[in-house]
Formats: sequence, structure tokens, C-alpha cells
Amino acid sequence: MADMFSPLANRFGLGPLIDWTLNRNAARARIAASEAEARGDLAAFDGVVLKALRETESALDDYAAGIEQQQRLERARADASRVASRTAELRRGGRIAELPALEAERDLVVAEQAAAEGRAALNDDQLALFLALGGGWTVDQPPARDGL
Repeated sequence: MADMFSPLANRFGLGPLIDWTLNRNAARARIAASEAEARGDLAAFDGVVLKALRETESALDDYAAGIEQQQRLERARADASRVASRTAELRRGGRIAELPALEAERDLVVAEQAAAEGRAALNDDQLALFLALGGGWTVDQPPARDGL
């Protein structure tokens, strides 16, 4: 083993020289294809991000409009409540007939129903905004337990 590095041992090579003659055009084509695929993936990612931003902006706009609508509905309900209350007082005092009092009560019920529907729509807008902002993702949710 000691004579392995002696001048006589160095005369022999380890084997023929290996000459790799690769087809460089094919390698360059594979590199170019990989780069094109990466650019395509990046463009697809950008598209997903833009879509998410559009959805978020739309959800924010809908939510803001829903809040304004709900405020108007609550004001209308409060106004109808005041009118119904005053009309009931006038009816009890005998100053107006029954029909205007019933109409005021009907208007109050309609306003309360509209306000309730507005709250439901606002809740839907909140959920849409939550989902647009990336909510709803669950990670390692525990399995449902039978019998509970």
C-alpha cells in the first residue's frame, strides 16, 4: 500500500479519460422548458392572488353597503315604532279611528321584518368577507365522536 504513490505507480492511469459529449441543445431546451414552466406557474399564482383580491374587495364593498342599509332599516324601524306608539295613544284617546292605528302597527311590523332580513343579509355579508379573507380553513380537525 505504501508504494501506491511511488513514481512507478503514477505511470498508470485510473482508466481511460471519460469524455462526456452531451447534447447541449437538448439540455438547453430542457432548461428553457423548466424556466417557461416556472413562469407559467408564477402567472397562475398571480392570477389566483388577483382573484382573491377581487373577491376580498367585493366582499368588503358588499359588507359596507350592508352596514349602511342596515342603519337605514333600523332608523325606519325606530320611526315606525314612534308612529305606532303615538297612533296607539291617539286611538286610546279617541282622537283617531281604528284603521290608521292598525296601519301604523302594520307598518311597524313590516319595518321590523325588513330590519330582521337586513340583519340576516348583513350576517351573510360578514361570512362572505370572512371566507374572502381566507377564513374557513381547518387544519387537523379532530374526528367526530360517535354518541356525543
